[in-house]
Amino acid sequence: MRIVITGATGLIGRNLLFEFVKREFNDPQDLNIIVLGRPLGGMPIRKRVHRILLEDGLEYIDPGRTGLAKLKDICGTGVKALSIDIGKDGLGLSDEDYRELKKAPIDIFFHLAASTDLRPTPAVEKTLLNENIEGTRRILELVSTLDVREFCYTGTAYSCGFAEGKIAPDYVNSSGRFRNPYEKSKLAGELQVRDFAKKTKVRCRYFRPSVTCGRLLEAPTGAINKFDVFYGWASFFYQIKKKRSPGSKDLFSDPIDMDMRIRYNPASGLNIVPADFAAKVMYEVCRQDDPGESYYLVNDEAVPHDLYISIMLKTLNVSGVRQTDTIPSDMNECEKLYYKTVGKVFTPYITPEPILFDVSNLKSVLKNAGLSCPSVDNERFTLLMEYAKKKEFGFGGQ
Repeated sequence: MRIVITGATGLIGRNLLFEFVKREFNDPQDLNIIVLGRPLGGMPIRKRVHRILLEDGLEYIDPGRTGLAKLKDICGTGVKALSIDIGKDGLGLSDEDYRELKKAPIDIFFHLAASTDLRPTPAVEKTLLNENIEGTRRILELVSTLDVREFCYTGTAYSCGFAEGKIAPDYVNSSGRFRNPYEKSKLAGELQVRDFAKKTKVRCRYFRPSVTCGRLLEAPTGAINKFDVFYGWASFFYQIKKKRSPGSKDLFSDPIDMDMRIRYNPASGLNIVPADFAAKVMYEVCRQDDPGESYYLVNDEAVPHDLYISIMLKTLNVSGVRQTDTIPSDMNECEKLYYKTVGKVFTPYITPEPILFDVSNLKSVLKNAGLSCPSVDNERFTLLMEYAKKKEFGFGGQ
């Protein structure tokens, strides 16, 4: 099977790459994966991908960690990496690399590359337009020149905007009401793919993950490469602690009291899905050749805001933070900073009424694979926080 993946350096993308390699690890001659991505900091995409596989992927692919030599061989034979930039016209794809893509049929083309910036600013919106909308258009232009049998687009479950209640897998938000430009851009990208599917013979699927957390099925537990959304919320408090206690040798052990009123809905929660589960579902849907088109990659139940917020604050050893139903009109300095920064991004996700994403069309896929989504309960969310704590919420290196 010949597979192409964009966004394999991201969170779900790398886990999808690991899943394909894991499934063929004992018989790797059939592995034929092409990763499309851009260099970073002077590091070529080939080196980036190989480093991700060897450093982040080994324990996922081979829990016994005895197969390093074999994985190195796979990096040289079964996984290729070609340089592209979804933000550039023509994708910056060289003639040689284009010929590599063109030389044989592509069974599945996974498009996961995107900007995931949730900030509602003009500069961010410009980037989202170029990468998530125009970038998807550029990818589709490439796909139209190749022999691609199946195209898989990854959007977001939250492109439903402010919808409430039970949301069907193929629901398209026509209200124009979104929490931020990111959600709007991902839906716009998806609609381009749906239009492409109508005009061509390429089979298209649409995967919509909710808020993605670290691994809970594969080792190491909690592993994640980007600390955003609720991790970014916790990071805000971590940074305040650093500023207030510059000489502290252990910020997590030192308690701190913050007079903070945080607006959230105690009757609702955040749908949090482990990255490895989301990747496995994508793999299984395609492997089983499921007849459906649209799928939510979500947890069966949302995690109550009260639960995960209290665990994050406990991990950070922060007290004094309390729930409020409205944004305070008499903010103190700490609250002003919160609602100007991370609160501006996070509040739209923690104030609405509950949302239930319909995953009934995945029932047979999960049953055939013997797969179920781990509940993000007190114990598991604590494990996620312990991993984030070791990495200092992204401030201590990856």
